[in-house]
Formats: sequence, C-alpha cells, structure tokens
Amino acid sequence: MNTQLIQKARQLIYYTRVMTIAVCQKGIPWSAPVYFVFNDHGFYFFSNENSKHIQAAKDKLAASIFHDSDRIESIFGFQMSGTISEITEKKQYLKIVRLYVAKFDFLRNIFGPQVIENQQFFSEIFKSRLYCFHPELVFLSDN
Repeated sequence: MNTQLIQKARQLIYYTRVMTIAVCQKGIPWSAPVYFVFNDHGFYFFSNENSKHIQAAKDKLAASIFHDSDRIESIFGFQMSGTISEITEKKQYLKIVRLYVAKFDFLRNIFGPQVIENQQFFSEIFKSRLYCFHPELVFLSDN
C-alpha cells in the first residue's frame, strides 16, 4: 500500500466519528451506527448490552466507516468483518475512555470530569458497556 493511501486511511480512522455495525439474527438483518475510537487495531464503542446489534453479534458481524461525499470519486472507506468483545479490564477500560472522551469532547463539556473519573459513568448514565470490534477481514474502498 502506498504512503499516500496509508495516510488517507489513518485520517479516515482519526476523523470519522461513526461506524456502522451490521448483524443478522434468525435471517433478519440489522444495522446500528455507533460512535467509535480506534486504538491498537481495534474499534472501541459503547452500547447497551441488550441492543439488537450486541445480542446478534455473538459470532461474526460486519462494520464500515467511510468518508461521505457528493462526489463519487471522493468516496473512501473500510468494509470489514470480525468479532466483538466486551472490555472489562479496568486499566484498558480507563485508557479507552480517556481516548473516547478526547475524541468526543462534548461529553466532558456536558457532564464534566465525572465522565472520566467515575468508572461507572457510561453504565449509569447511558446504560452502556464498552466493546471492541476486532476486524479480521478489511476491504478498502477508494473510488
């Protein structure tokens, strides 16, 4: 992969805020947009453990991130398949929360320092847990 394409991919991961997760359960497809932060080859996001996309993601799921554009030649993104896992280890959880809040600073602006200081914040306020999407197959779409 050339240097320019690698830089373009890094910028997409850094600046894109929403990842779409897609699952299929009992023949019924479902997709859900989630805010994400990327770290160490994983896409981290918060979600309710009872949501359809978490319940149906016990095996494999698909995800995509992309740069939206009015010009077809500017569409760029990743189409991926992989697995998810819940993040429960405290040190990793706190590291990702800090990265997540840095990316989505409106959380700190609205809720103050408790968003980082209270480890139960996302669970208490949003009824959400931290998950990581681990891509296993990645297709780069570059029009």
